[in-house]
Amino acid sequence: MTVLTPPGTAAVPDGSHTAAALAHLHEVRGAFRARRRKSAAMALYVVALAGAGWGLPLLVHAARADRHRPPAGTAAADLLTSLPPAAAVVCLLVPLLLARGAVWRGPVVVDLATVTWLLPTPVARAAVLLPRLASAATLAGLVGAATGAVAGLLLAATGAATWPAAAGAGAWAGAATTLTGTAAGVLVERHDRLMARHGARLFGTAWAVTALFAAGAAAAALRGTRPPSWLGPFFLWSGPWGWAAQPLAAATGTGAPAWWAGALLSAGFTTAALLLARREAPHIGRAALRLRATAATRVGTALSALELRQARAGIPALRERGSRPVLRLPAPRRTWLLMPWRDATGLLRAPGRLGWAAVWAAAAPALTALAPHTGGTTQRCVVAGGLVAAYLAAAQLVEPARLDSDDPRRSAHLPRTPGALALWHAVVPGLLLAVLLAAGGAAALAAGRLHPPAVAALLATAPALVGAALIGAYRGSVPTSVLVGVQTAMGNTGPVQTVVWYVRGPLVALLLTGPAVARTLCGGTYGPWHLAWQLLLGAGCLEWARRTARRLHRG
Repeated sequence: MTVLTPPGTAAVPDGSHTAAALAHLHEVRGAFRARRRKSAAMALYVVALAGAGWGLPLLVHAARADRHRPPAGTAAADLLTSLPPAAAVVCLLVPLLLARGAVWRGPVVVDLATVTWLLPTPVARAAVLLPRLASAATLAGLVGAATGAVAGLLLAATGAATWPAAAGAGAWAGAATTLTGTAAGVLVERHDRLMARHGARLFGTAWAVTALFAAGAAAAALRGTRPPSWLGPFFLWSGPWGWAAQPLAAATGTGAPAWWAGALLSAGFTTAALLLARREAPHIGRAALRLRATAATRVGTALSALELRQARAGIPALRERGSRPVLRLPAPRRTWLLMPWRDATGLLRAPGRLGWAAVWAAAAPALTALAPHTGGTTQRCVVAGGLVAAYLAAAQLVEPARLDSDDPRRSAHLPRTPGALALWHAVVPGLLLAVLLAAGGAAALAAGRLHPPAVAALLATAPALVGAALIGAYRGSVPTSVLVGVQTAMGNTGPVQTVVWYVRGPLVALLLTGPAVARTLCGGTYGPWHLAWQLLLGAGCLEWARRTARRLHRG
């Protein structure tokens, strides 16, 4: 079988050569495919087991809710009222996230051996790349349909719709959204050079549009009365994201009388996007495929070793050549301003982190505002979700500390000990988190969803959450003793110890500060003792972060 052409001659793909080469590779890589099938079967088994344990009770609950049709409570009514704009925003956000992930992940991903040895030969690229696209699109469609069906079942549990209609409409919205995102990812791969030159600007514009839509949806959800009648139709007819959400809005009775037209438009747009992706996939450059194959190998190796920091470092950043920060801070004239200036400058050079911090900080009061309208386990979950969102905002803001932890040479010239540097790294994130939480709390306060003591309790969590984020920034690599664990009658404790080691900082902060916030949100008093406890907890977390940084750099 002659596959390679002599040097200097044109490589013309030949059908017989392609079929013979792929048949040979299929035979040679049989053992590798068998291992992959076993891994996929194991993953499918775990998903099926989790679905049987959690999905079936949810289905039974939704069916009972459909039979009895209880009147929707205040929280459920507010959720259904804001469903059309919220569903449209989610259907816009998911394809944008998939397209952004395609900058380094693909959906069309091949291994390094294929990029290095197979693609340079006169083998038809479509025969190699299109099966990868088909697999990625199938997986994305199944995951999107399953996620949308679960969302529909949750909405059916409020008694707003029959569970088959809600689950079917949710599956439609999820599948159309993820398939559109997969097609967008193929286009990002195909135009990899364009993304290298103008990707940051293009994605920045897309994020700005998404933020405007999200702000409109949040304003509709925070209103004390019913939102304007034109707002729902505007979101549902604003583009493909709204077309995909129309069957779900119609199934729950929240609008979209001509939902069938939106469904037809969504089906046509998704089909056209997939056909375009199929046409463009064989033209993806080898440099783009090599970048994604290398990133996938590095990230996979780091994750298998449970080195999350190295996995994150293996993801290439999207930065335009010659790009400069929008705002430059003047150099400080006082020595004590050096560290705050340095951290603020670092965050300005990564505006995406500031944006995500603002999103999570806005989600925190929005979630906690639901606590007074719920009870029992749901109430505790809502409060925990709000505090987790606030912690994620703090984790975005401590990125300069994380960089100093990864590379001690960045701060070696500074006349401060590692422990003191960790405390200085808390100044800018603490102030920014307090400002962002105050802005979100003020919006919820103006909408009548939160009362002043609840906003004060949420603001007082900032020191503890920033300290917990700094503990994570300076945690370093997982100790071998934690990975090895101890063999017990219930199995090895290594996996549990590893998870606890990773989340120990935020877990302690959330468990100790959560009761005071939950009590205040549910109408309890918020006195000086509560404030003193939260501030004392914040001081303890900051001291823990200082000791962790000193121990890391000493070792």
